[in-house]
Amino acid sequence: MTLAPGTRVGPYEVLAPLGAGGMGEVYRAHDTRLGRDVAIKVLASHLAATPEVRARFEREARTISQLNHPHICTLHDIGREGETDYLVMELLEGETLAHRLEKGPLPVADVLSVGAQIADALDRAHRAGVVHRDLKPGNVMLTKAGAKLMDFGLARAASVAAAPGVLTESPTVSRPLTREGTILGTFQYMAPEQMEGKEADVRSDLWALGCVLYEMATGKRAFEGKSQASLISAIMKDEPPPITELQPLSPPGLDHVARRCLAKDAADRWQSARDVAHELKWIAESGSRAGAPAGHPPEAGRAAPSRPRSRLALAAVAAGAVVVMAVVAALWATRSRRAVPPVPAAASAPNRADIAVLPFQNLSAGGPHAYFAGGLHDELLTQLAKVAALKVISRTSVMGYSATTKPLKQIAAELGVGSVVEGSVQVAGNRLRVNVQLIDAATDEHLWAERYDRTLDDAFAIQSDVAQRIVAAVGATLGSDEKQGITAVPTPNPEAYRLYLQGEDYRRRPGFLRENQEIAQRLYERALALDSDFALAHATLSMIHGMMYWAAYDPLATRAGRQRDEALTALRLAPELPQAHIAMGLAYYQGRGDWARALVEYRTALRALPNDADVWAQVGWAQRRLGNWAAVDSAYQQATRLDPRNADVFEDLGGWTYMVLRRYADAVRACDQALVLAPDFTGAAISKGQVYVLWKGDLDTLAAVLDDTPEDAELGSAYGSAIAWRAKLLLWGRKPDRLLGLVKPVRAGMYDALNVFQPALCAAWGHRLLGDERAARTAFGAALEVLDTVRIAGQNSWTVHAARGLALAGLGRRDEALREARWLQRSGIYRKDAMEGPLAAEERARILAQVGDARAALEEVERLLARPSFLSVHTLRLDPRWDPIREHPRFKALLAKYANPEKWAVR
Repeated sequence: MTLAPGTRVGPYEVLAPLGAGGMGEVYRAHDTRLGRDVAIKVLASHLAATPEVRARFEREARTISQLNHPHICTLHDIGREGETDYLVMELLEGETLAHRLEKGPLPVADVLSVGAQIADALDRAHRAGVVHRDLKPGNVMLTKAGAKLMDFGLARAASVAAAPGVLTESPTVSRPLTREGTILGTFQYMAPEQMEGKEADVRSDLWALGCVLYEMATGKRAFEGKSQASLISAIMKDEPPPITELQPLSPPGLDHVARRCLAKDAADRWQSARDVAHELKWIAESGSRAGAPAGHPPEAGRAAPSRPRSRLALAAVAAGAVVVMAVVAALWATRSRRAVPPVPAAASAPNRADIAVLPFQNLSAGGPHAYFAGGLHDELLTQLAKVAALKVISRTSVMGYSATTKPLKQIAAELGVGSVVEGSVQVAGNRLRVNVQLIDAATDEHLWAERYDRTLDDAFAIQSDVAQRIVAAVGATLGSDEKQGITAVPTPNPEAYRLYLQGEDYRRRPGFLRENQEIAQRLYERALALDSDFALAHATLSMIHGMMYWAAYDPLATRAGRQRDEALTALRLAPELPQAHIAMGLAYYQGRGDWARALVEYRTALRALPNDADVWAQVGWAQRRLGNWAAVDSAYQQATRLDPRNADVFEDLGGWTYMVLRRYADAVRACDQALVLAPDFTGAAISKGQVYVLWKGDLDTLAAVLDDTPEDAELGSAYGSAIAWRAKLLLWGRKPDRLLGLVKPVRAGMYDALNVFQPALCAAWGHRLLGDERAARTAFGAALEVLDTVRIAGQNSWTVHAARGLALAGLGRRDEALREARWLQRSGIYRKDAMEGPLAAEERARILAQVGDARAALEEVERLLARPSFLSVHTLRLDPRWDPIREHPRFKALLAKYANPEKWAVR
């Protein structure tokens, strides 16, 4: 039935047709009662006799009536005129997203904005128990007020309340009004499970959202087919090209969000629209905070889970001999920071709310309660970090002043603060005596001071009171949530809390030694034996399990499972506890390589701990894995503002990020800052030497560092051994005699988990440089035996596959080597990790070069030279492993094209 202008439907006068939806026709009409124009949708006459369709039409009205949201089309009325059923909705002025897409893709800023608005609308619907089931560009209207989600004609109420037909926020399961196996929706935007006739859920809507995001960003549909059968086949089996491949200026984070929406298995998708909205908003905000338009952030066009590996893998694999390790990368984010000599901070105008809490003097040193001073100090820092109105300097930066005699004004100037807290802690019998004072650094005026003499059971009450008094004394105000966070008692069992403090003392000790971590674990477990509902202890125990797994102290999947279980328990017990979200973020990062999900948890924690430098650093590391470079820089600035004397953050989150972005001068400055703070920081000196190799092909800086380092020195789990770096340097310098003298005979420890078989491969390449092919093959064979032993033992990282490929290539076993190259290309690290992915790609290129596939090797090399990676023309010139393709005309052309690496820097 078509309605002519002037027709009355109830109190509504039809003005003009607007179009047709999946279940009816839409008209512009005038509400004669309220004097406003509206949109009226009537059920198509040829469908009116179908009971099932009529029921769905009535359900649409009930569904939309519950969804009051700025990005959902508002329902005004429902009625029936004779045999005509109709809905009355707000009249939207604008164009559909489908019409807009006829003109081509949207600007990136609009993709992020519209995508977030649609996700917000879906989140509101899903939380009301409603699945849309037909999200597509034609059902999104672009208006001056933003995107509006329309047409819930196929929506399914995910639940019904006690009263039939009434939607509830806490739904029970209901039956859809369609027969089982019926396919509803538009094919191009339907999830695989819908194609199979299965019941759709919220994740089916997220699949459709991924299709819409992809189409907005690229102007192309994610899945196409010349026939319905080929389209269904594409949806069920194919992966669309990366958004960054079709639109190089789009941020990799957008591709990640869309691609996760488009996971074939619903369990692998985002699990809520709220998370998708949060991610899209964060990508947009990250570009803006970094000073770039959200649509074209500096990281645009760069490639972005497998288990991460150590820094030695990042450095040595990237630019020199293969280093196969299964060790600590996230350890960078949490390992103990060294005490460093202070340096003048940049000039600023701090106020009283900028606070440094100096380490408390321990008057119980040597006794069984010596841990109280450090424990109370750490917990006080955590409490103050919850207050957004404050700037609280992180533990790492203040620990360098534990034994200082410097004047207070100098300390404040170096840390950039206006107030300083000093204190002492003493335990005498069952008494806990704490003296605390807050001092105005500019005037030496005591703003507040207090002496507490209470029982050991009052430890938490003391630190909570101190935190509140400090906030009041500097003139800041606590919000209700902040006060709740500071005053909430973590456990009613005082002994459990003391065991927790003792565990924290061991967990935070320098070096993150295995013994200290295991002692901390036992202390947390004892605390939980006294109070199984102690959420904070569950969270920190999760972090211990994560450290044991990540540092390869216990690299079994069962340890990662325990990490996740403890984090989930903490969240179940205390959903708002920031440490529980940090623990969950680490479980995603360390145990699953799910950087995006880790970010969601870290950001949740930041809402309660806005001044926590460690969480900001974790955000930076996760964003780096995703290739969101502007967001990395933003997190780096926040972390160094709150932790200005943390040498590790400057060297790693600064130096290594700038290195991969080819911002070599910035990388040198960051490493220099780390060395000013910690002159004995050999790792930072080696990093600086690495920069000069990539930047200028200069080996002298690195050689000078190694000359001052003992030959067998272990540089820490994140850097490996000095012998590994010397071997790499000699390989670059083409000094085979010295190289063979260094790596032979094989000494104990050369094949440990931190430095698997690199010396054996170096020996093979040394023999090859000397022209002794027989000895080279023997060395390659020995290396392969070690690798296979490692793999059988359960260490199956991408670095093992890369090294096996090179060893097999050295032995002339071409087909087997190519299988390893294909494994690397299919790995999650290669495809999704913007930090280690380029390293895997570089090793893949080396394997291809060694087996004589010059074309494929050079394609990989050019891709790496054109985007963030650790490969440079200088390492291409120096490294003898590129010799098989060195005379190829395309190789020479690439050296000329990329002769100035800084020209290709990402800023």
